[in-house]
Amino acid sequence: MKAIEFSELPAKSALMKRFDRKFLCSASQLDELLHALEATHCYINVQGEPHQVYQNEYWDKPTKEFYNDHRRGIPRRLKFRRRTYQGNGLSFWELKVKHPRGYQDKRRIPVEHATASDDARVVQANRAFGFLLGDGRQKSGAPGHLEPSMYITYQRTTLWDPAAGSRLTVDTQMQASLGGTRLEFPNWTLVELKQARRERHAVDTLVTQGLLKACAFSKYHRTMQIWSGIAQGHGGLCTEMRRYEDWVGQSCLVQTSEIL
Repeated sequence: MKAIEFSELPAKSALMKRFDRKFLCSASQLDELLHALEATHCYINVQGEPHQVYQNEYWDKPTKEFYNDHRRGIPRRLKFRRRTYQGNGLSFWELKVKHPRGYQDKRRIPVEHATASDDARVVQANRAFGFLLGDGRQKSGAPGHLEPSMYITYQRTTLWDPAAGSRLTVDTQMQASLGGTRLEFPNWTLVELKQARRERHAVDTLVTQGLLKACAFSKYHRTMQIWSGIAQGHGGLCTEMRRYEDWVGQSCLVQTSEIL
């Protein structure tokens, strides 16, 4: 598959307002997927590398309002995080607003400087949240105090379709940590299609052929759901995720371990 440098992409490829669809596949199915898209897609490289490690620090209210809104299926909901790209060290505060019409509105600003103090980091995060919630204006009365909620890392490969202007991301080696517990997902591959408008894509044919399985998998929502189940002593996987396990033929959660 050909490659293009991130710096060479047109501005519209950022797709800050977009429709997302998510899919699941196994490692062997991923090879078939990449082969099927070879003629129409290209890798997006960052400094010559197609694989990038993403570090996400999710923030939520002490009541886990953002998580619970997702769990209850609230049409308009929020997700706030600090994302760091390990390859180039860039870091951003990002707010994702899910609209009732189904599209995502992603807003972000650079993290100006690292803060050693936890208190300073909380102040910085809440200020950034208020700014992004106001869409470029500091919104007064922005919902309360936010705190770190979940840490998630994974390796991402991004494919771009120049003709359609869509992007396809492939996430592997996902790990999440919260409350001293680490959850690992080494056998799962999450594929996400990002489009400016809803339209048919090559992945629809691959779903029909059985190479992909459509799924509803928010990293923050699912890992919080798993952790909550473990904390309550009845295991972490919901029925939907067990169905995905059966389809992929591999375990979803293969290890939980204490972080030293």
